[in-house]
Amino acid sequence: MWFVAVFVCLGWILSVCVHEFGHALVAYLGGDTSVKDKGYLTLNPLKYTHPVYSLLLPILFLLMGGIALPGGAVYIERRRLRGRGWESAVSAAGPFASAIVAVLLAIPFWRGLAPLENGNWLWSSLAFLILLEIASVLFNLLPIPPLDGYGLIEPWLPRNAQIQLNKFSKYGIWVVFALFWYVEPLNQFFWNCTDRISETLGVPREMAQTGYILFRQQSNFLILGLIGALWFFRRKELEWYNRGNKFRKLQRYEEAISAYERAINIKSDYYEAWYCKAYLLEQLQRYEEAIASYDRALQIQPNAPDAWTNRGIALEKLQRYQEAIASFDTALQIQAEYPYAWYNKACCYAIQGDSLLAIETLQKAINLDPYQFREQAQTDACFDAIRENPLFKSLIRT
Repeated sequence: MWFVAVFVCLGWILSVCVHEFGHALVAYLGGDTSVKDKGYLTLNPLKYTHPVYSLLLPILFLLMGGIALPGGAVYIERRRLRGRGWESAVSAAGPFASAIVAVLLAIPFWRGLAPLENGNWLWSSLAFLILLEIASVLFNLLPIPPLDGYGLIEPWLPRNAQIQLNKFSKYGIWVVFALFWYVEPLNQFFWNCTDRISETLGVPREMAQTGYILFRQQSNFLILGLIGALWFFRRKELEWYNRGNKFRKLQRYEEAISAYERAINIKSDYYEAWYCKAYLLEQLQRYEEAIASYDRALQIQPNAPDAWTNRGIALEKLQRYQEAIASFDTALQIQAEYPYAWYNKACCYAIQGDSLLAIETLQKAINLDPYQFREQAQTDACFDAIRENPLFKSLIRT
């Protein structure tokens, strides 16, 4: 009866495709047309699912008796969306799509087309898959980063609250799993809600439980295969990243970018690869692409002041000074004594002719690193518009 495990896993892969397609479709309608160019408007799992975080790890959790949540497989450029309402809608779209899948799969049960007797492996497997879909929707709607439920409310939170909560995002899901594992009343309440919704859709609890038992009996051989696949992908990801670093040292930037992209294709949330790719794109003066890559890196690790600062520099090169200043300000909210953010923010003010703010901001950079930034400001063309200002001359005088 090994095909029970295969049936459930394939059904789960299909549901992941629909979940991610939901995110992409609403993002496209909301203004992020880049999802079409990236190939996300499709149900082909090879186009937008990440082999480890969208498929292998969730299925491994599933085989081990957990909840198989899909990892982030669709990169949304949220700055393109037309307002906070669309940002919330994009987050809601994934769970909503999964809920539609659960309802469609349940049609044979609530229409009386499925047999009532509990013995057929196919119907038992389908009942178990429906239960998993419902559990996934409920779990994903919890308002805890990085789940979609948090994405619903995040755009409406104060910026400082977003920064603090995003610091928690890398640990949030593990804390929730720990609570479900060790706090029995919470776990029991969650599964009681799942069972009630399942029964409301006409799916007998006993049939879903039989499907779970059959699935668990046949899952061991798949666990070993998935562990091997995870090891393979992990090794490949690191290999391509290291290759990119070697090309970068040789100043073979295009080859380095290609290597980082190969690493990203294996592990979509590889922060270092996204950051290095963005940095090289910036060096090649491909600023729009660099900003998009910095945005992706910051979606993975939002509390990185260097990425926020470099993103601001790219915006500055495009003469988008207010956006650049906002990016520098975010870096400084994360790390107030980050001199590079202060210096480049001063550059933006100077270019715009705001001498008082430029000098005040430059003073903070120089206080943090007097030698580097005083010397740099003496020849930096950014300050040409205020170079004759007596206060500026006094500030950079050695």
